[in-house]
Amino acid sequence: MSHKIAIVYGTRPEFLKVFPLIDQFRLQNEEVFIVNTGQHDDLLTKMEESFDVEPDFRLSVQSLDFTNSNLVAKLINSLSDLVHKENITKIVAQGDTFTVLASSIVAFMEKRRFYHIEAGLRTADIRMPFPEEYNRRVVSLGSDVNFAPTALSQTNLLKEGTPKDKILLTGNTIVDMIQYILKKEKIEIEYQNKVFITAHRRENIGKPLQEISQAIKELATENPKVIFEWALHPNPNTRKIIFDVFEDKKPENITFTEPLPYLETIRKMAAAKLIISDSGGIQEEAPSLRKRVLILREETERPEVLDCNCGILVGSDLNKIKTEFYKIWNDENEFVFQTEKNPFGDGKASQKILKRLLE
Repeated sequence: MSHKIAIVYGTRPEFLKVFPLIDQFRLQNEEVFIVNTGQHDDLLTKMEESFDVEPDFRLSVQSLDFTNSNLVAKLINSLSDLVHKENITKIVAQGDTFTVLASSIVAFMEKRRFYHIEAGLRTADIRMPFPEEYNRRVVSLGSDVNFAPTALSQTNLLKEGTPKDKILLTGNTIVDMIQYILKKEKIEIEYQNKVFITAHRRENIGKPLQEISQAIKELATENPKVIFEWALHPNPNTRKIIFDVFEDKKPENITFTEPLPYLETIRKMAAAKLIISDSGGIQEEAPSLRKRVLILREETERPEVLDCNCGILVGSDLNKIKTEFYKIWNDENEFVFQTEKNPFGDGKASQKILKRLLE
């Protein structure tokens, strides 16, 4: 093989988006290096095991003592050493983490080709979300091919002056992943009397999360036959805020769980009638699961989910959360999302990416 290709990831969300590509390499019997930088060590290792992936290299860069700058520097050093030692010529990474930023810098500085999966997501503010928006803008500058997940992402890149021949519209690999899981795990999409909830983003910690928790508490109290399942984030700050709101009286029909394995999260979402979340990933997954989602954010870098009417921005506004919940809850025309409108593609993104990589 004339080119040595490495797929690099360091967090669970990245792994979910690159696994369909790893699977395509396996199906086509093509050689590829799999590199786990170790940004999310233990949780990520469990996920790799559940999908039968054993990385060729584990860089184990994470340390609780690191600043963001320390982490990026360690990633650059580790990846640079690996690229030279193994003579890697093409680097593939997904998203907007420090692993992706470091991978693109190493590729540029060492004159290797860099391929960016999920390129072109943008908000209006380079500091929102922090540091992801900065990372993805910088990464686009040096990418040899930008794999745009949607037409809007492609437009964003063209507006910034990215040459057309450096952009390939592929769809989002999360659609490939959801289709893979539904088939492999034999998961049925249902609309049970359940609401699935997550909330963890930095900008919601504090008063916004108090408002969100109060809204959920009131909805649970007003709808005693509906089961509200809230998958908590490990962050103790978020837990304290949520538990303080429920301290005086927790409705019996709300259950709090520890962070769920990914397959269990998909099962929960596939069974629920409605999802309430501030997660970017869930915004992308919901259309493939034919679910509507109330988005607990003031803005989203995935406006496609709003345009197709799968997601509704409710922020942390108690009244808005409750109003939109009731608009959807008892109307089948509202809570069932039609998948032919899925803005994130047809589930063939990883095939298109592999074809381009092997050219």
